[in-house]
Amino acid sequence: MSFMDRKSNVYLKYIGILILLCLPLIGILGFTINSFTITPNDEFFVVSKGEAPYVPSDTWNLTIDGYVNNNLTFTYSNFTSQPSKEIVATLHCVDGFSATALWKGVPIKNLLDLAQVQTGAVDVVFYAADDYSSSLTIEEASMDNVILAYEMNHEALPVEQGFPVRVVAPNQLGYKWVKWVVRIEIVNYDYIGYWESRGWSDNAYRTVFTDWYLHASLMSISFLLGGIALMSGLKTSPVTTFFNDLPKFVNKKFHIAFGIGFYLMSLSIFFYWVISTIINRGGILYTIHGITALVSMILIIPGAITGLKKSKKRDLNKKSWHYKANLYLFYIFLATILIGFSLTFIRWFYLY
Repeated sequence: MSFMDRKSNVYLKYIGILILLCLPLIGILGFTINSFTITPNDEFFVVSKGEAPYVPSDTWNLTIDGYVNNNLTFTYSNFTSQPSKEIVATLHCVDGFSATALWKGVPIKNLLDLAQVQTGAVDVVFYAADDYSSSLTIEEASMDNVILAYEMNHEALPVEQGFPVRVVAPNQLGYKWVKWVVRIEIVNYDYIGYWESRGWSDNAYRTVFTDWYLHASLMSISFLLGGIALMSGLKTSPVTTFFNDLPKFVNKKFHIAFGIGFYLMSLSIFFYWVISTIINRGGILYTIHGITALVSMILIIPGAITGLKKSKKRDLNKKSWHYKANLYLFYIFLATILIGFSLTFIRWFYLY
């Protein structure tokens, strides 16, 4: 094999490795692009606390009562004849699911105006036919893009998506999008709903810090840094010769810089995730994803300490503690990312 052929093979090898390390970021890009496309009704994800109840439209009634001057009752036909609007909105589940649809329904603000909400009202409570409930504040429910939808992508709501009507609140996480709504109650106190009473935050307002995309993107960048640090560290290691043909600029300083970047970024992401998850979910160890994340962060400590010691001398030990700690750390970090992606599709990893 000629020198040029060997050089080309080396380039291809490391380009291939870098592409593999970038796969989580490529996956995030795919999710981001998908969030801007309309999802067909039969492909839209379904999350509920139990079986979807069937509520016939000819027997369904919606009552609006509580802290109002006018109690209201709607049948399906006179509800769907109310002034309506269409909005394109994405449903974001706290577990990472997301899908976008064109929704048509009655602005909740209009319903509150018809009911004449009394001074001092605090929350709008939505009760579902499956005994689920959640609430929005009067201000949140009165936003122009918050509707009680009865159509999805120009069709009547599918049963599993909340037929006859469901809440569509684009600025809120999915557990506020109550399905199969049969009653709306206006109350003068802070109502705690089904998931909120189980530790989830009563404030489900979506921000860049609560979105799954930010956390997953930062974690994927950290994984890339860790992979580059691992490769550069193995260049001069007696463990393997596979990385010996890395370029000259991949030296000890290069390895230390990427290693420190990986450690600092991983710890920062982990603490941000812990704080955000405790605030929004009331805990962190309710999934395998949370447990593996914690284990990988614990392994960062011996990895960093042994790396500091190793940087001060040449360690010819083939299986040094620095090598072992960081190899296991990288594997568990990879498992954490894979489980995190899996949780955006399935819910089988829950420990409860």
